[in-house]
Amino acid sequence: MHRPLVILSHVTHAAVTEGFLPAARKRGLSVVLISDHAQEHRRLLATSDFPAQDLLILECDVFNPLAVIELINAHGLRPAAVFSNSDHLQTATALVAETFNVPGKDWLMCHWAKNKAVMRERMQDLGLPGPWFHVLTAGSAVPDDAVFPLVVKPTQGVASLDVRLCHNADELSDYCARFWQQQPGRALLLEAYMEGPLFTLETLGDGQRLQAIGGFDVSLSPPPHFVELAARWNGSLSVNHRAGALAQVAAFGINFGVCHSEFILTAEGPVLVEINYRSIGDGREFLLDRLLPQGWFNRILGVHLGEPLVDAQPGLAQALVHYLVADTPGRLQQASSSFRYEQDNHWSDYRALREIGDDIHVSHSNKDYLGVLRLIAPDTASLDARFAATLADLRWVMA
Repeated sequence: MHRPLVILSHVTHAAVTEGFLPAARKRGLSVVLISDHAQEHRRLLATSDFPAQDLLILECDVFNPLAVIELINAHGLRPAAVFSNSDHLQTATALVAETFNVPGKDWLMCHWAKNKAVMRERMQDLGLPGPWFHVLTAGSAVPDDAVFPLVVKPTQGVASLDVRLCHNADELSDYCARFWQQQPGRALLLEAYMEGPLFTLETLGDGQRLQAIGGFDVSLSPPPHFVELAARWNGSLSVNHRAGALAQVAAFGINFGVCHSEFILTAEGPVLVEINYRSIGDGREFLLDRLLPQGWFNRILGVHLGEPLVDAQPGLAQALVHYLVADTPGRLQQASSSFRYEQDNHWSDYRALREIGDDIHVSHSNKDYLGVLRLIAPDTASLDARFAATLADLRWVMA
C-alpha cells in the first residue's frame, strides 16, 4: 500500500463512511481506517464500493495516540495524511500527525477547544468577550458570586447532552445531584446565561490562512434545554456578523483544517460559545458538500494532504436544514422513510434517523432527532414553499 490516508474513527459515522471515504476514493487514495470499533466499521463498509485492496481497517485504542503510532509503525506504513472527524479524537489525531510529520492541527489547540472550561480560561486570558464562568467539581459548593440565570453543562460534553438553564441555586443543586449520580466525577461548567440568537461560523485553514466558508442561523428549542431545531445557510445573522466572529476564532488560535464554531449574538455583539474543531455535523456537512461549488469533504482532505487553501467560491443557492425531534418518550410505531428529490434546481433530502420499533428516550439533545430534512432552492421564496410542502408530508407516531 502506497502512502495512505490514515483516518482515526470512534463509532461509525456517516460523515466518514459516506463523505470522507468517497472523497478519498475520488482522489485515488488508499485508506487505513483505525478504530476501537473496527468490526462495526468492517460490517458497514463490507458492501461499499471502496476497492478492498485500498481500504485497510485496523483495531486500536484510538484515544491513545502512542498505541496508534505503534500500530502504524508495526504495519510499516508512512501516512500521507492523518485525519479524524471525531470530536473526541482531535487531540490524539494531531499528536499522531505531528509524529509522522504530516500537516495537522496543533494538539494543544485541540485540547483547548474540546474542554469547554479550558476554552473559557483561554478566552479570558486573550481578552476575548465571554460570560462569567466557573468550573464545578463533584461535591463542591455553588460559588457565592454565581450569576443567575446560568447555563450548566459538562466540560467535555457533546450534542447538547446535559445542557440546562438554571434560574437559581436550588435548580442548580438539583441538576448537579442528578448529574453526579449518573456520571460521578465529571466536572461541570457554569456560564452566565447569554440572551440572544445563535449562529455558526464554518472555517477552513491551511496553517497560513483561515477562511470563512459561511455560517448558519440556528433556531433552538425553548429553555431550559438547547436543542437545535433548524438552521438556515448564510442567514442575516451569520452574514452580518461574520467578520467579528472570524476575528474571535482566529484570535483563539484556530488556523488549520475545518472548524465549526457557535456564537450568541448578545446586545454587545457576538460571543463565542463553543468551538468544535471538526466539520459541522447533523447532516449539514452533506448539505454543504452539495451546495458549495468546491464541495466540502474533498476540500477538507486537501489541506491535510498539504494542499494550499484557495479562495472559497460562494454557493448562490438558498438552503436550510430542519430536524424532526421527539418530544415524548415511547416506541416509534409509524415513521416516514428516507427519500431524495431533485428537479429544476430544487433538491430535497430526508434521512430517517430512527426505525419503526425503536424505543425513544428523550434526552433533550440532538440524540432525540427522528430525522433530518435538508433542502436547497434557487431563492428564499421557493425554498420556503418547498419546505412547507415537504414538512406537511412527513409523519411519525409514538406509542
